[in-house]
Amino acid sequence: MKRYGNPESLARAPEQVLFERRADGIARITLNRPEKHNAMTVPMRTRLMELIHACEEDAGVRVVVIAGNGKSFCSGNEINEDWGQRAPGQKRMSLSMANRYASDLNYGRQGFSQAITRCSKPTVLRLHGYCAAAAYFMIGTRCDMVVVSPGSKIGALEARFLGPAGAVSATHINRILGTKAARRFGYTGAAMSGEDALRLGLAHSCVPDDRMDEEVERIARRLASQPGPIVEYCKSRIRAAESLFQTNVREVSGLLFSHFLQADHDEAHFWTKVKESGVSGALQADKARLAASTVEMKAP
Repeated sequence: MKRYGNPESLARAPEQVLFERRADGIARITLNRPEKHNAMTVPMRTRLMELIHACEEDAGVRVVVIAGNGKSFCSGNEINEDWGQRAPGQKRMSLSMANRYASDLNYGRQGFSQAITRCSKPTVLRLHGYCAAAAYFMIGTRCDMVVVSPGSKIGALEARFLGPAGAVSATHINRILGTKAARRFGYTGAAMSGEDALRLGLAHSCVPDDRMDEEVERIARRLASQPGPIVEYCKSRIRAAESLFQTNVREVSGLLFSHFLQADHDEAHFWTKVKESGVSGALQADKARLAASTVEMKAP
């Protein structure tokens, strides 16, 4: 299997995605890159996928809990990686480039979300702090049960500066939140609070930070106590129904392919700035550009 990433990110993946398997059938996968709000590198995503597959094959695992150390669950993909980015200033890919990139991305950056979707074991997400970008629509919308805290900040925040980057996420957000809520949070790039997530159906429970572990444990134990074949049957029927929402592999691959044939001007602008001044500099430049455009729009 081809592994994407640089030597450092490949070597650090095992310590950045931790795994614990308990005797009571509860397995726990923990993102452990707190200094970066658990932003996931490609090797981290690959390891997450492999751990999900291992849980799937382990008859002793009844429930999989996914969590994150530090102040946030996950801030999304690590966008400073040197793999998978367009060349500076590149606004359009050729057909062959889009095909290769979409295929690589679908495996390297989406394989873990497909693994979560297809997992026959119940999955429980412990979501605190930031849950943005890929973590929002590839983990938050894929896990069976989600526990949030009131102070959580959840959403496709990259929509503010990456243009149509959420092409693939739209199917999952529509499916979970409904089209009206998806438009509200998608158009504005606003973050949902824990209460918003609970009200809209993304989360199943919203509790204070100091009660999250207790709540996750309660749900995990309840799920682990259910007859395994019945739970697996229920999950299989739900997965079968997802094809009606066009969220299976074929439709998602098509969205990826079409998206990478084009790029919004703002998106190319952002990636160019990342190369020049890093993510922080790119975000600051984007804020200044957005403020200037807002002033122009208000001008008579």
